[in-house]
Amino acid sequence: MIHVLPRSPAYYWRSPFETVRKVREWLGARLWLRSCDEVGAWTRVTGKIFVQNGGRIRIGERVQLLSHYAHSVFATFPGGLLEIGDRTVLNYGVDICATKLVRIGADCLIGTHVIILDSDFHEVADHSRLPESRPVLIGNRVWIGNRATILPGVTIGDDAVVGAGSVVMSDVPARTLAMGNPARVIKKF
Repeated sequence: MIHVLPRSPAYYWRSPFETVRKVREWLGARLWLRSCDEVGAWTRVTGKIFVQNGGRIRIGERVQLLSHYAHSVFATFPGGLLEIGDRTVLNYGVDICATKLVRIGADCLIGTHVIILDSDFHEVADHSRLPESRPVLIGNRVWIGNRATILPGVTIGDDAVVGAGSVVMSDVPARTLAMGNPARVIKKF
């Protein structure tokens, strides 16, 4: 039988400096995310974020956007929708662009310098032609490692893990670990 020791009162006590820091982050969210269509309660921003909202951007409650070492970029084009679910954490240097739809579920952890795109932005042969965009759907409780790239048309299932540096070109089933370039499933949970 496992005995759980009660936590000391010092564990529950928060310093006034921590409270001030959190208030600054909440106010920072209101400042940096002012061009978003919806921002949930208690969403926090650390650092600076570049937001270009040509479509719609919806951010859930208690989302944490860490952008203190490298700026993050969120962009939507006309008709595009970017949705970030509740309690999701996006680390610094994350670049997300939605020309049609990028949806990130709740309770996700997105690593540093992750790129998520739903369009290639030009054809290989004809640079003046914009190809059809394909939605990117990321499920709930997904972990995406540092410097991963999620390409157009990818669906990542609930509870999946994408390894660091992976280039995801095809769907990742739920409760699996995908790694590599191109990413492939190497383990099922």
